[in-house]
Amino acid sequence: MDEDLHREILEGHGRRPRHKYELPEAELVGEYRSELTGNESKLFLKLATDGTVAEASFMGQGSALSLASGSLITSYAPGKTTKELLKLCLIVSRVMLEGADEDLPGEMVVYRTICRFPERHDCALLAWRALEGALGEA
Repeated sequence: MDEDLHREILEGHGRRPRHKYELPEAELVGEYRSELTGNESKLFLKLATDGTVAEASFMGQGSALSLASGSLITSYAPGKTTKELLKLCLIVSRVMLEGADEDLPGEMVVYRTICRFPERHDCALLAWRALEGALGEA
């Protein structure tokens, strides 16, 4: 994927975030508030009986990039285990903060472009930090 396609994916998720609603029956909930910007993200995960994510949603206030990240996560999470999601959190963090050359699934490849803009890292990682908080309960 090239940079134009990455931008298109991010703009699509930022303008029309998917799964942006509160999920009252969620078993796992994580919140994160950025000290830098004051932006907030809250992630909700409802688990199936087999331990995979049955439904994921988020709420947040912040930039289009932070909303796009919440949308990307909640679009990807259903059907995944908490262990798979935690592993992806670590990979995304390494790609973003260290420039690691690791495999990112599907639309998550957009983080390869974002990592080149350190001033955007806080927004891009906001929902991921909320997800880490939710997974800390698992």
